[in-house]
Amino acid sequence: MNRLFGAAKAQPKASGPAPSLTDASGRIDSRVSDLDVKIQKCDADIRRYMTTGSGSQQKQLAMQTMKRKKMYEQQRDQILATQFNIDMLAGAQEQAELTAMTVEAMGAGTKDLRQRFAAMGGAVDIEGMMDDMADLHDEMSEINEALATSYTVPQGFDEGAFEAEFSALEEEMALEKLIGAGPAASAMPDYLAAPPAATAAGATPAAAGPASS
Repeated sequence: MNRLFGAAKAQPKASGPAPSLTDASGRIDSRVSDLDVKIQKCDADIRRYMTTGSGSQQKQLAMQTMKRKKMYEQQRDQILATQFNIDMLAGAQEQAELTAMTVEAMGAGTKDLRQRFAAMGGAVDIEGMMDDMADLHDEMSEINEALATSYTVPQGFDEGAFEAEFSALEEEMALEKLIGAGPAASAMPDYLAAPPAATAAGATPAAAGPASS
């Protein structure tokens, strides 16, 4: 049966989640560090081969080590170029995420602002509220004015007229004091006795004196 119809194709195994750009950059850093260690070891080996002797074998070992070092350096440069592209892509991805988050936040803020404006009722309702407040202020002023009205003094009196009258009265009292014609000088106190009444016509009252013996 397998020869006629062929074997069923194996279903591809479900792979795990794709590595992130951060994971890829981290692995590249680890690889670059390993290559740097190998390059340093090659330098040490080259110096060791060149210092231990000057034979053809030592020269050959040093030349091979130099080639190995060059290969490691090329691999490192290629990996660093790849890492640059990955880092640039990661930066663009992060910027896109920030942009999407900003747009989402601005949309939510705009929606909330519209709801608040709708709750306030718009500019027309605010103007109406301000007019109502002005009317209430006028009514309170009228109420306070009515409460402050004094009914003991007739309305419409002039403070200036009272001041002028008070000044004139002061001048009049000062003048009377100077000439001694004030009401107190002409009036007789009640406790003084009245003058004696006159006797018969032509008669004079007898002067009081000692009696003759």
